Amino acid sequence: MNLLRNAVAYAENEDGWAQLSVVGSRIGNQASLDARNYGYPRLVDLLAAIDLFEMKRVNNHPQIRHKRRVAIAGG
Repeated sequence: MNLLRNAVAYAENEDGWAQLSVVGSRIGNQASLDARNYGYPRLVDLLAAIDLFEMKRVNNHPQIRHKRRVAIAGG
């Protein structure tokens, strides 16, 4: 999970979104992670299944960012 988080953080732009191709390249440079070893045909499918990230497509190119956590006030 740290590898995925760090790769997204490395590739993110000022809005927090990262191009999946850059994230995949970063992961490939750091380790030999293969989504198929986790039961997913592609990295995009693996990341979509993890509840830590949100995804969108821009011109049919997937982008990913860390999900924003909403703090609950009061108690």
